[in-house]
Amino acid sequence: MPFRALLAVSLLCLLLSSLFLLLIFGLTPYQQVQALGSITYHEGSYHHLRLALTPARYMALRAALTGVALVSGGLLLVLRRNGLLRQEWQKLLLEIRQTGTGLRLQLQALSRTDTLAGSFLLLVLTLLRLWYLVVYPISTDEAASFDYFIHEGPVAISSFYPIPNNHLLFNFLCWPFSLLSTNLHLVMRLPTLLAATASTGVAYLLLTRSIGFRGATLGIGLFGFSPLGLYYAVAGRGYFLQLALLLAAFFAALALWRQPAGRRLAWVVFIGTGILGLYTIPTFVYPLVALGAGLLLGFINQRRWLDVGRLAFATAAIGTTAVLLYSPIIVVSGLPQLLGNHYVARLSAAIFWPHYTGYLHVLADTLAGGENLGLAAVGTIGVAVPLLWWRQPLLRPIVALTALLLLVPVVLMALQQVLVPERVLLFAACFSSILLGLAGTKALQLGRVPTSAQLAVMLLIIGGYAGYIQWRQLPSLRAEQQRQQQIESSYEWLTGWGAQRVFLASPWHELFMHHYALLENRNILLQTTADPDVTYDFVVLERGATLPPWAASAYSPVYEDALTVIYGRTNIPQPVR
Repeated sequence: MPFRALLAVSLLCLLLSSLFLLLIFGLTPYQQVQALGSITYHEGSYHHLRLALTPARYMALRAALTGVALVSGGLLLVLRRNGLLRQEWQKLLLEIRQTGTGLRLQLQALSRTDTLAGSFLLLVLTLLRLWYLVVYPISTDEAASFDYFIHEGPVAISSFYPIPNNHLLFNFLCWPFSLLSTNLHLVMRLPTLLAATASTGVAYLLLTRSIGFRGATLGIGLFGFSPLGLYYAVAGRGYFLQLALLLAAFFAALALWRQPAGRRLAWVVFIGTGILGLYTIPTFVYPLVALGAGLLLGFINQRRWLDVGRLAFATAAIGTTAVLLYSPIIVVSGLPQLLGNHYVARLSAAIFWPHYTGYLHVLADTLAGGENLGLAAVGTIGVAVPLLWWRQPLLRPIVALTALLLLVPVVLMALQQVLVPERVLLFAACFSSILLGLAGTKALQLGRVPTSAQLAVMLLIIGGYAGYIQWRQLPSLRAEQQRQQQIESSYEWLTGWGAQRVFLASPWHELFMHHYALLENRNILLQTTADPDVTYDFVVLERGATLPPWAASAYSPVYEDALTVIYGRTNIPQPVR
């Protein structure tokens, strides 16, 4: 791909990103953006964000977005005059058609047995995901994403960042659904399910082309039925959307490694998914660095020095556009809000290193879904990777990239001295499963299992694993359902008694009662910091908590359940339930 074409792609990304943000902020008055500071959000208790916004900063933001749009658009017009854009666009369309044709031929080349087995696997997986969508209660993070960002609209989504829960691209995808419904199972989860369904099918075909149908089946099956793979395929957080973008970037990187000739579509996909992945969740930098390192090593090994330059150019394009997309957050909420993520905060050496090995063990078991399953998977992969590298030269690109996707984040965490939440490394479960699919295929071949029986053995392994995971998940599901029912019941009890002023010291109730009141547009004063000038109708405490001194003599229990005790004023008798 010519460098001028890469420049055109980079300019187009900048143009589209600046126009997208200008659509939001170009006509939005300063006062409307300033009003974001009045949004109540929950982090331990209720808060309001002190914005970094000033009239001068807002003017600078709009001027910068306008400048980027004009410069990038002008340069694209210059490139268009010499016919470069038309030529490259035609070649790109040709590659897109060739890729589509290749996938269709790959599907048609499957035997009837393979087609039925693959269809059955995807059908069962989709039905189970639909069941998860319906029966799993809405999490606190999903409710928070809706309340503080999606419900507030595009201005809040693109610039309001009080907590790291604002996963921007995903929240933008959910926003149109919020205009049609307030049912969070649809608003938050339907976009995730659609992304998961489409990406799983496409990845299945691309893996079949790369490692064969049986390896792809085992890989897709093991990840698809893993606990985090199932949950985040429906949970409205954006982690599966990020994985879908990473899979696209992975196959683009694989094509770039294997093809010495310029691959326009692969470079476009790599740049585009890099930008969108970072705009979904900033921690996309972990797998992106791994893919970049893999490509760099591959290009150097093949002495493809021009491609090293292209990779550097693509990296600059991804980083520049991502910074542009996050510029409203930097201007409105402040750079410290964006960078100050306490979930991935640096720990001191005295705390980090004694816990690091144990953390990795727990992480592996969590991703695998069972005690010591993760350790077994890591051991299997540790043996399989060098053997596959040695015995299967044609598979070296995919083995190298998947291994780096597992190894590089572990190294980066050690260098940063951070312990990231397991959901950030959801992709590690996916690419571990791909390696296990490869290893399983080769193990069956070495064990001389008849070809006709190999698929049946793999489906039995997948079925047994899926059944084991569901058996382990049921107790936590029932506990979550019971907790949600109790929170809803306590809220209904409060509103049934006409509560107008409520003091809360119970984190679950603080978040969800604010959420329910928002959905019902109910005017209730909910506070987590006592105001001496307010007489509260009720005080909601976690079970086992002690009444604050100011309420000890004036309130008595009026409602109890396994989670909470609600106190009412003693001079107004209330029945205990």
